Amino acid sequence: MKGDAPFKSLKDLLEYGRHNPGKMTYGTNAPNSISNLIVEQVAKKEKIQTKHIPFKASPEYQAAVLGGHVLFATGDFNYSLIDSGELRLLAYLSEKRAAAYPQVPTLKELGYDFPCPVFIAIMAPKATPEEIVRKLEEAFAQAMRQPAFTNGIKELRLTASFRSSKEMTEYVSYNYDTFGKLLKETGLSKDS
Repeated sequence: MKGDAPFKSLKDLLEYGRHNPGKMTYGTNAPNSISNLIVEQVAKKEKIQTKHIPFKASPEYQAAVLGGHVLFATGDFNYSLIDSGELRLLAYLSEKRAAAYPQVPTLKELGYDFPCPVFIAIMAPKATPEEIVRKLEEAFAQAMRQPAFTNGIKELRLTASFRSSKEMTEYVSYNYDTFGKLLKETGLSKDS
């Protein structure tokens, strides 16, 4: 959201959408992306009409927001634009608040319990022996506690969470099923 926009919260933005059908223009980095699907789910729940404008990458939709070509965007942002006040964060599409902006709520906190599965994971072949999987999990868990890692994550303004192999498998399966259902409901998947 543009920093000088009159909307101070997601609630304000949604209220605008209710009273201005078709004027809720927003950008993401691709049609049918996680960001696009999540915005459409919020709009569906709130019975608000939106207009999605897909862009190739985040610099394009950030420029579109700053230029007033779209009302808001969902995805990655240049933090210097947020820190300078040129852009305003209204909500996070993540499981927990970001340490850099603790005042910004998550969608779940705002009553939208949709999965937001944006993650980076380390994978091993399915047949990897359990003993090796455990050693890898221990090594990565230990690495995530190191000051170099925690400081690097903080500098990048990311949020890091550790999941065991079992937890990650369950997380991916849950999101696969949830978004598979969503894609079918929206007609974006041809599978029955």
